[in-house]
Amino acid sequence: MTNPTDLLGESIAVMTLAQKPQASPTTPTTEQVAFWQAQDACERNDFSYRCTVDYKELPQSGHVAHEATPDRVVVTATDMDVLGEWLYVMGGTVEKVDLSHGQTVWTLHTSTWSDSPRFPVVPVHVTVVQLTGAPVMHEIAAAVRA
Repeated sequence: MTNPTDLLGESIAVMTLAQKPQASPTTPTTEQVAFWQAQDACERNDFSYRCTVDYKELPQSGHVAHEATPDRVVVTATDMDVLGEWLYVMGGTVEKVDLSHGQTVWTLHTSTWSDSPRFPVVPVHVTVVQLTGAPVMHEIAAAVRA
């Protein structure tokens, strides 16, 4: 035997490995592109919101939660002072909705601040829920839309 891999007797294939499939570039689907664009818009709106909060020194304590969507930012706060601060600094109009179970929803419709066309102004809706009839700052009550 001159070759150490030569075996005596009949050779049989014990195992064969499948060839690795060739990577082919695929075109993203319309749904994927739409999803990516929506995610980019959410990130851009979140960035605009955070910049506005930082630059204008608006409340961002543990009693404030926000969520950026592709076309707006929704802010929920547990303290009416948060809505008052946004109204004082950013302006806007307030919408008041009385619920049947003794609560009132106050929502300020305003927008982010921007000095860059790369980050356009984004609508912001700041909402606070409190007991119906609870005292509210005069400025907030005066900003309620007719």
